Amino acid sequence: MTTLSNTKKTIAVVIAATVLITLATDPACYAENKQNNSVLKAATCQLPVSKDILSNAKYIKQFIKEAAENKADIVHFSEAALSGYGGSDFPSFEDFDWQTLRDQTRQIMALAKKLNIWVILGSAHYISENEKPTNCLYIISSEGKIVDRYDKSMLTASDLKVYTPGNHLVTITLKGIKCGFLICYDICYPEMYNAYRHKGVTLMFHSFYNAHHKTKTILDEIGPAWIRVRATDYLMWVLASNSSGSHSSWPTSIGRPDGSLVSLERHVPGILYREFPDSEVTDEFRSWTHNKKMMALPKDEIYHNGEPSNHPRAVDTKSLP
Repeated sequence: MTTLSNTKKTIAVVIAATVLITLATDPACYAENKQNNSVLKAATCQLPVSKDILSNAKYIKQFIKEAAENKADIVHFSEAALSGYGGSDFPSFEDFDWQTLRDQTRQIMALAKKLNIWVILGSAHYISENEKPTNCLYIISSEGKIVDRYDKSMLTASDLKVYTPGNHLVTITLKGIKCGFLICYDICYPEMYNAYRHKGVTLMFHSFYNAHHKTKTILDEIGPAWIRVRATDYLMWVLASNSSGSHSSWPTSIGRPDGSLVSLERHVPGILYREFPDSEVTDEFRSWTHNKKMMALPKDEIYHNGEPSNHPRAVDTKSLP
C-alpha cells in the first residue's frame, strides 16, 4: 500500500482546460470566466478503500488538504471511501462501528469548512436497527454542512443483501455548472443519466468501488467503455472516482462528451484535477460530439431497484450517518 507521505509524488498534474462547456473554442470567454472567478475546479481522488475507517479517513483528509492547496472548489471520493464497502470489505453491517464513522464524518465536515471546499464523500448512511443502511454520497458544502445525500439507487444482487436502495436524484449548481451524482452500478442503467440530462446536468460525479479482484476481469474492459459511452451519449463530463485497491478494474478517470478519457495510474493513490467550463481540443484530434437530440423521458420510469425506505432518517437527506 502506498503511504500518505508518497501520495504527493503520485498526484496527477492539473489539467487546465481553456474553452467553453458547449465545446465551442473561445479562449477570450474562458479568460473572462476565470477573471470573474466563475471557473469551477474539481478534484477526483482514488485511495485504497478498506474496512479500516481511520485509515480511509487519513487518506481523505490528506486529499482534501491537497485539493484545497491546489485551489480546487470541490473534491470527490469513491463509493464507500470512508465506511468501506459492505459485502466486500466486510460481510455485513452487523456490529459496524457507526460512532467512529460519525466522528470522522464530523471531522471531515469541519475540515471542509476550514478549507472552504466542497466534499463529495462516499460512505454509508444508518437508517435503523431493523433496516439496512444506504450506500451513499454525502454532499458537504464549503460551510461544512451536509446539504444533501445521494443514495445508490440501482443495487446489485449482492448489494441488496447489505444495503437499502435510494429513490431520489440529487443536483447542485456550483459556479453555474449543474452537477449530478451517481454510484457504481447506476452506470449500467442509461435511464439514470437520461433523467439527469433532463435536469440540465453537465457534470456528473460518479463514484465507484471496483477493486480487490484477484486478477483482471471483463470489467477492466467494460468500465472505461461505460464512462466514455455515458459521457458521449448524454453530453456530460463524468468524474469517475474508483478505489485504488489492487486489483482495481480501472483507475479514477474523467470522461468527456467527445469520448476522450484521462486517467490516473492504476493502484496508486492520487488526485486528478480539471476545470470547468471545459471544451478542450485534444492534442490527438478535434473534439466531436453527437446526440444533440435528447432522449424522451418515460412517464412512469422507476429509478431504483429493491425497496427504498420511508424511515425518517432515510427521507432526511441532510442527517449524519
